[in-house]
Amino acid sequence: MIKEFFVSLLHYFVDITTAVLIAAAIYLTVSGQQPNSSLLWEILLSGFVTALPSAALLCFDQKSVRKSLLLWVIHFLLIFFITLMLLKMFGWCSITPLSVLLTFVAVICIYFFTCFVHYLVDRKHTALMNQQLKNRYADKEQVPNPKQ
Repeated sequence: MIKEFFVSLLHYFVDITTAVLIAAAIYLTVSGQQPNSSLLWEILLSGFVTALPSAALLCFDQKSVRKSLLLWVIHFLLIFFITLMLLKMFGWCSITPLSVLLTFVAVICIYFFTCFVHYLVDRKHTALMNQQLKNRYADKEQVPNPKQ
């Protein structure tokens, strides 16, 4: 369980940080602002801070669809409020209704980006495991049974 948590934390950190960097690059390009060096450290810290609840909450395997959905909603809201706190703490923007709405949209985009990346990686791992299982059982079927 602990190993899965740290692997999940690393994956979420990389995915979230990448998505935040993309969002920051788009925002800075559109606004014409020049980033300072502290921005990169703030992005890394925000990626880590939001990866922690992601790894903690989403590593639990819920058997119930209802509990799983509830966990995803709680997770999303937690990430959204953490992001708002980080925006205020880092002074990235003032908290206004418009900035909250834009942050909500950005969190949704980053959320879907992260989910999509995890889906692609999981799909690739599943295909690889299925292929290995097919090869393994195909080899067993070809071995003659000495009792016959």
